[in-house]
Amino acid sequence: MEAGRDAAAEALTWAWRNWHRVRVMENSTGYLYRVGRTSAIRALGQEAKIADTDVEVEASAWELPNYEPNLASYLAGLSEQQRVSVWMVHGLGFTHTEVAEILNCSKPTVGTHVRRGLDRLRERMGVEHG
Repeated sequence: MEAGRDAAAEALTWAWRNWHRVRVMENSTGYLYRVGRTSAIRALGQEAKIADTDVEVEASAWELPNYEPNLASYLAGLSEQQRVSVWMVHGLGFTHTEVAEILNCSKPTVGTHVRRGLDRLRERMGVEHG
């Protein structure tokens, strides 16, 4: 499980740093899958590579989740602190305490960035939050 999280984080980090390349790729999802897969293979060793060839996956398992196609541009419209806080908490599953340690700020500050960032995203996306 940890290798999977690390692989996903590796792929997302690569995408973030190389967004100028990712955004013009014909199959960016497939490419990022390969980045994560390579990371997991390195982390788990050759056993993962061998086991991976024996696994059959139904086509429906590869369907993309329902997502907002403009999310990247909406996230780009947030302040850096809001964007990073929202992404780490809601995109990567970090706790507010973990994000505060990483960003060297207080837990309430992270909470404020997340709340304001989500409010701004909802506003730009036209989502009512009750």
